[in-house]
Amino acid sequence: MSIVISTPKSLARRRLLTGLGCALAAAGTGAFLPQLSLLPSAHAAQGTGGGDYRALVCIYLAGANDSYNLLTPRDSELAGSRYDVYRSSRGGVWSGANPAGLALGFNDLLPITAQGSGSAFGLHPACADFDLSGPRSGLKSLFDGGHLGFVCNTGPLVRPLSKSEYNAGAPRPKQLFSHNDQELLWQLGLTDTNSPLAKYGWGGRVAAQAGFAPLPNGLSSAISLAGSARYLVGDGVLPYQLDSGGVNLLDQYSQGAASNNFPEARRAVLDALLGAPQSNPYAREFAATTGRSLAVGEALYGLLESPDGQLATPFPVSSLGGQLAMVARMIKVSRSLGAQRQVYFVRFGSFDLHSGMFVAGQPVASTGHGALLTQLNQAVGAFWDALGELGARSEVTTFSMSEFARTLSGNGNGSDHGWGGNQFVLGGAVNGGRLYGRYPDLQLDADDNANQDWSFSRGQYIPTTGVEQVGATLARWMGVTDSSALDAIFPNLPNFASRDLGFMA
Repeated sequence: MSIVISTPKSLARRRLLTGLGCALAAAGTGAFLPQLSLLPSAHAAQGTGGGDYRALVCIYLAGANDSYNLLTPRDSELAGSRYDVYRSSRGGVWSGANPAGLALGFNDLLPITAQGSGSAFGLHPACADFDLSGPRSGLKSLFDGGHLGFVCNTGPLVRPLSKSEYNAGAPRPKQLFSHNDQELLWQLGLTDTNSPLAKYGWGGRVAAQAGFAPLPNGLSSAISLAGSARYLVGDGVLPYQLDSGGVNLLDQYSQGAASNNFPEARRAVLDALLGAPQSNPYAREFAATTGRSLAVGEALYGLLESPDGQLATPFPVSSLGGQLAMVARMIKVSRSLGAQRQVYFVRFGSFDLHSGMFVAGQPVASTGHGALLTQLNQAVGAFWDALGELGARSEVTTFSMSEFARTLSGNGNGSDHGWGGNQFVLGGAVNGGRLYGRYPDLQLDADDNANQDWSFSRGQYIPTTGVEQVGATLARWMGVTDSSALDAIFPNLPNFASRDLGFMA
């Protein structure tokens, strides 16, 4: 089933915000309305010039995606092959006779040829092409077509770290294997949570460093479809929040709304309250920000509801499908208003499959972990088609983040918390069809300094590529090319030999 996502037609279905008087008297602006999270009107103009548009879209895979079953060795089934090592470390191929196994069958994997790699790989069977009002490209076809690449064994690091150095107490991120802590580090793009920079995320720091300005209507350059997101917050950069249904307007405030709740009278009272002289600076700023928020929300609602805010591309009926459909519509509207740089955040999960990785008697491609990857595959494929409709494939780069990969060995019905994992990057400006970083050997308790292959007893891999290296590569594409500026955004970046992983053209 498919639909073309659009916003609800009735303001009466919007969220009712109550307690207005108390909120104006005591609450912070961000707590009162998500739309209050706008850039200050005095923010510097964008420094990119030329009217070109670029956007980053972060897809956060909440709960920790088991990404060594997303991208898997597929050289041969012979003893000693890379696939055989993977199969052994994962306890054998899952089946009714081996319910504790976590490996995918060799013939279930979708074969891919990674340029520059000396070994063959496969993708989870959920990454196949699919039908959604016509044939659509899945992750495999996007990889084969050179539009999608993978960054291998990446995760939070203070600096490159071997297993012997780890055992000797060398610096490492705090609270490893913790969902909340590792998600925070991914969104911060740094490991010192006591740093003054830790109140900002790396997407917001990129926006602040490059001077991404709001649109003339006040819309922030940082936009979340998934509620509060530290990733988007920067110095003077606060994310605008909406959801897959569109803008959450203040209920019973619309001009001309047919209602027995007196919206015109309510609007007049609120406008009078916001326009009243204020001697307190906080009250003046609160009133001004609230007024801008209401104006931006109504203007954006009108744009999204108009024909210019709609898409012909169908999206799957799913949480991620709805979010990415709204991102595409926002990109369409924003580009028409002259936007140059934007960062988006969507969130989907949960991938925390301590149990239920597979479902007995059901297809591997569409149940358990496969059900989540199917939703990811179809939503990303539809988003790629929507960007094609907009002529924006080379202007938008989509990438994944997730807390960590998971243990190679199982717990009887699933996998547990790991460390380094694989992430994907998609876009017309991506040097796709390749693997970046080092794909590990997938050994349990590996300690191979020559090949930089280190894991713990259950196959929790020490990353060989840092989050900062991924972020810096994307930041350079967004226009932050100065080394000192990149170091200011990513404090750990000087600890790594490679500052640009090369996956952006």
